[in-house]
Amino acid sequence: MECLDANVVQDLMADALSVERKAAAIQHLDGCGDCRDLLGALARDATRDAALDTLNDTAKQPVRPSTMETLGSQAGALLETVPPEHASATAPVRIRPSYVAMGTSLGRYTLFERLGAGAMGVVYRATDRELGRDVALKQLHRPNEELTDRLVREARSMAQVNHPNVVAVYDVGTADGVTYIAMEMVAGESLRTWQRASRTVRQIVEAYVSAGRGLAAAHAAGIVHRDFKPDNVLVGHDGRVRVTDFGLAASRVTEGGGRSPLTTMMSDVNLTTSGSVLGTPAYMAPEQFTGGNVDARTDQFNFAVALYEALYGQRPFEGKTFAELSDNVCEGRLRPPPPGARISRGLHEIIMRGLSVKPGDRYPTMEHMLVELGRDRARPWRRTASVATALAVLLALGLGADWIVRDRVSAQIGQSFTATATQSDRAVELVSAQFLAISNLVYLFPIMRDVATHHDEADFGLGAPEDDAQALEALHDQLVSADWRLARVFGGEQTSILALADYKARLLYSSAAPGTWKTDLSKLPWIKQAFDAGAGNTMTLLRYDEPHLVATGILGNAQRTGLAMLFTRTLALGETRSHFLQILDAGRLLDQIRLDDTMLSIVAADGTSVGDVPPEVVKAAPAIGQSTITLDGTTYAVQSLPLTGFAGRLVMGQRIDSVLTLFPGARVVFLIAMLAALAAAIGTAVLARRITGARVA
Repeated sequence: MECLDANVVQDLMADALSVERKAAAIQHLDGCGDCRDLLGALARDATRDAALDTLNDTAKQPVRPSTMETLGSQAGALLETVPPEHASATAPVRIRPSYVAMGTSLGRYTLFERLGAGAMGVVYRATDRELGRDVALKQLHRPNEELTDRLVREARSMAQVNHPNVVAVYDVGTADGVTYIAMEMVAGESLRTWQRASRTVRQIVEAYVSAGRGLAAAHAAGIVHRDFKPDNVLVGHDGRVRVTDFGLAASRVTEGGGRSPLTTMMSDVNLTTSGSVLGTPAYMAPEQFTGGNVDARTDQFNFAVALYEALYGQRPFEGKTFAELSDNVCEGRLRPPPPGARISRGLHEIIMRGLSVKPGDRYPTMEHMLVELGRDRARPWRRTASVATALAVLLALGLGADWIVRDRVSAQIGQSFTATATQSDRAVELVSAQFLAISNLVYLFPIMRDVATHHDEADFGLGAPEDDAQALEALHDQLVSADWRLARVFGGEQTSILALADYKARLLYSSAAPGTWKTDLSKLPWIKQAFDAGAGNTMTLLRYDEPHLVATGILGNAQRTGLAMLFTRTLALGETRSHFLQILDAGRLLDQIRLDDTMLSIVAADGTSVGDVPPEVVKAAPAIGQSTITLDGTTYAVQSLPLTGFAGRLVMGQRIDSVLTLFPGARVVFLIAMLAALAAAIGTAVLARRITGARVA
C-alpha cells in the first residue's frame, strides 16, 4: 500500500474510513515511520485547537461540578501542548461542532449521506428543501472567524463563475455555529481515481485541458485556486470534468506571504517519492515554498505537476522530506522521465515550460498553455498518414484495375490465339490443296508428257550424248516458250515460282530464271528424298539464302530474304518420272492466316523467322505452348504451335496493353510506390498513435 494521502489521514482521524480501509491504513502505519510522523503532527495540531475551543467554552458556559472535574483533568493534559499566548481567557468563544447525524437539518438543508472528508471538512449529500435539489454540502471542521470570512468572500466570488468545468457554488453560510458551503452535486470520481485506469495520452490531455479551462475561468474572475491537484478535480459519470475546492484547501500559503502553519509543521516530516503523503506540497510551486507572490501562474505550475504525474506515472520532483522537495522544486531539479515513456517531445516541452521555476518563464496565462495543449500535435502525422493511405489506395486501385484489365485482355488474347491456330491449319491446307490443283493442271499440259517421257538415249546405248543434249535443249526451249500464266493464276499465287525437273532431277525450267537450266536439284535434300522414293509430295520451309537452293539458280538473280515454302510433286509414269516445284513466300501465308491484330511470325527449324513478332520475343518464346514475355517494359502474350506439314512453327503474339502502360516498368514502379506509401501510412499512423493514443499505465 502507498503512503497515506491527506484525505485518508483526515478520514482516519475522524474515524470516517470503512473497516477495510481503516485496517489497511493501520497496517501501513505499523511499518511506515513517515506516515506515523505525519499523523502525529496533525494530531498535535488538532489537539491544540480542541484545547483552545474547550477552554473558551468553559470560560463562558456554566458547567456542573462533575463535568468541571472531567474538563479540568482534560484541560490539564491539553494545556501542556498549548502555547502560553493561546491561553488567554479573553479569546473568542468558538463552538466545536461534532459530525452531524444523518437526517439532521443544517439551515435549509437536510443531510442524508456522508460522501467524504478533506483537510478542511466533511462533505455530505444533502437536499435543499427550498429549491428541492440535491447538493454537496461541505461542513468545516473548525470554524474560525477569519477563515470563515475569507471562505465566504471566495465562495461568493466563485458563485459568479458559471463554467461547465467548475463545480458550481450555490450557497455559503453558517447555521448553529457550523460554516457550510453548498455546491453542485457531481456523481462521479476524482480525476486521480479516473486516471488510474488505463487511459490514452489523448484522453488524459483532454481531461486536463477541460480542468484547465475551469482554472482559466476562475482566473478571469480574479480567483486563484492555490491547490490544484487531481484530488480537487471531479470527473462525472457524464464525462464532464469539474474543478472544485477553489481557495478552500488547508495547505496553502497565507495572505501575508509567509509559511502556513501546516507548512511549518511539515518542515521536518518525511515525504515519499512514489506515494502522496501531503498532496499539496508535492504540487506546490517554488513561490509557495518560498512565500513569494501567488497568482494564476502558480496554478499553472500546480497544473503542470499534476499533468506530468498523470502522463509519466511519477511526479517531476523527488523529495523524501519537505526540505528536500522544496530544494528540488525551487532549483528546478527535474527527475528524468521513466524509460519507455510514450510522450511526444512537443507535449513534454509544453509541460516543462509550465514547470519553470520563474513564473515569468511560464505561459503568460492558463489560456496560452491550454491553446498549446489543445493543439493536435499528431495532426500533421495523421494528415500524412491519410495522404499516404489515399495514395496507396489509389495505386492499389490502379494495380487492381490493371490486373483485371490484363485478365480480360489475356482472355481475349487466348480466344484470338485459338482462332488464329485454327486459321493457320486451314491456310496450310488451302495452299497445299492449291499446289495439288496446279500440279494436276500442269501435268495435263502436253509438254509435261514430253518431260515425263524424255530419256537420254545414251543411257541405253542407242544414241550419242550430243544428240541427247540437243533434245534436252529443245525440251527446255519448249518449256520456256510455254504459257504458264494459267497455272500461276489457277494456283492462286501469281508471285510464286514454278519449276520443272526431269527424271535425273535436272532443272529444265524456272519461272524466276528461264535461262537457267540443267542444274542438279538432287543436291536439295527433299528433292533427293523424292528422287529416291520415285514418287510423292513434300513441303519444305527454308531460308531463301540457303546455299544449296541458291546454287541451283532456281531463284534467279533477285535478292530475296526471309523464308520460302517449297512444294514438290514427283510424278512417276512407269519407269519415267518428273518433278514439279512451286516456291511460295512464307510471308504470303501469314496474310492468309491473319484474322485480327495478332502479331504472327513463321519460324524455321534453324530459328529464322519472318513476320511482325519482335525477333527477341520470338527467341524467348517457348518451342510449343504459351508464355508471357516482358521486353523493354512491354509485356507480350505469346503462343507457339507447329506449322502443319512444315518443319517449323507459327508464333503468335499480342501486347498486353492495360492501365499501367505509361512507361517501361510502370507496373514495378507503381507496385514499389504503393508499398512505400503503405509503409509511410502505417509508420505515420503508428507515430500519431504514439503521440496521442498511447496508453498510460
